[in-house]
Amino acid sequence: MFKRFFKSEPKKPEPRRRSSAASKPKGERTQRTRKQNQKIDVADLRVGMFVVELDKPWEESGFMFQGLEIKSTSDIQAVQKECSFVWVDYDEFSLKSNKKGEGLPAAPGAGSRDTGVAVEDEFEAAKEVHSLASEAISTLFEEIRLGAEVDGGKVKQAVNGCVDSILRNPDASVWLTRIQAKHEATAQHSLNVAALSIVMAKAAGMTQREMEDVGVCGMLHDVGKTSISTEVLSKSGPLTPEERLEMQKHTRYGRDILISTKSVMSGAADVAHSHHEREDGQGYPRKLPSESIPIFAKIVSIAEAYDTMTTKQTYRAACSPSEALQELYSLRGKQFDEDMVIKFIDAVGIFPPGSIVELLNGEIGIVLANTSDKLRPRVIIILDSAKEPVPQMVVDLSQMDTDSEGNVYQIKTTLSDGSFGIDVADFQRAGLRMG
Repeated sequence: MFKRFFKSEPKKPEPRRRSSAASKPKGERTQRTRKQNQKIDVADLRVGMFVVELDKPWEESGFMFQGLEIKSTSDIQAVQKECSFVWVDYDEFSLKSNKKGEGLPAAPGAGSRDTGVAVEDEFEAAKEVHSLASEAISTLFEEIRLGAEVDGGKVKQAVNGCVDSILRNPDASVWLTRIQAKHEATAQHSLNVAALSIVMAKAAGMTQREMEDVGVCGMLHDVGKTSISTEVLSKSGPLTPEERLEMQKHTRYGRDILISTKSVMSGAADVAHSHHEREDGQGYPRKLPSESIPIFAKIVSIAEAYDTMTTKQTYRAACSPSEALQELYSLRGKQFDEDMVIKFIDAVGIFPPGSIVELLNGEIGIVLANTSDKLRPRVIIILDSAKEPVPQMVVDLSQMDTDSEGNVYQIKTTLSDGSFGIDVADFQRAGLRMG
């Protein structure tokens, strides 16, 4: 499907009577679920449960993350050694759907269904999670610059919030990588890469623990840049060969920082060291062959490249999300792992949430969320065909919604931030209605 999209024009679909998200009650649009916690004796723990709270602080336990999926009897025994009782989460809607006596459903993980939370419902919660994570990672990076050790607890707490939100609705987090303040700050870039890596891991069917792990790796992949001079990091314009060599040292600096940090998973050091290696063996710093590059590094490298391409730099304009996806697709098997590129495109969609798009009728909108049809997302119309502001309205292209002339809404092209005076971040802060 991706090959057809990147090389062909869209076909004209059959029209359908116009409808909008505003005309559908939320209950008809999605079945929202609510997470609840239940206290149980550790003797009652079973494989498939997910522990969200201990009877003591997580920092005082031997567990790496604040949250533990019980995947084996050894996991149960590990919890029983440290605690007398714990809290596990369950999905209220799923619990009611289960037959009596079946017990708690398994925690979210590979192969589990989405909770069904609409992007409109998740957006504010995701925004708060990302705001707190952004503050935490900015503070952390500044502390590292001043010589402090990486605080693994802060990183894990920030990542866990992102994972929880992405499990409810990944589109909300993809949105936030577009509307957060865009600048060259390493911390903001690292947060975006962590979120995009988690979204890709979810699409690849990884477990919640693996999503957390790859999120930590994404958050810390550029930590070595805290050892690079400010003059090189903030330079406006292309780097000289000497400056480029200095910048490339951030992979080794990152490895050295993380390998000496006991509170962070050891794999994070490998990712920091390897996220600029390439499938064709021409990457740096070691020119590793594909089979020697850690899978998490392959994921993070794709997320890192996408966020960099879609972020405005002092020396170049930002690409549109679809232009960035086309570039990633063209580099599959060369710079990036081919299967992982396909999974990434599948995860964020052909038209990622937050993309500015022009429709065939000349109207301008912003992609709200993906649908089951990758080429026909839900779009918020903001400008008419004359490029004049109109009352915001959500149209579902997958439902063949039609305009006032009876023509089916269809995307003609994607646009970069700034087109027709539109900046996604500014527009959202000014009052973009999420549905």
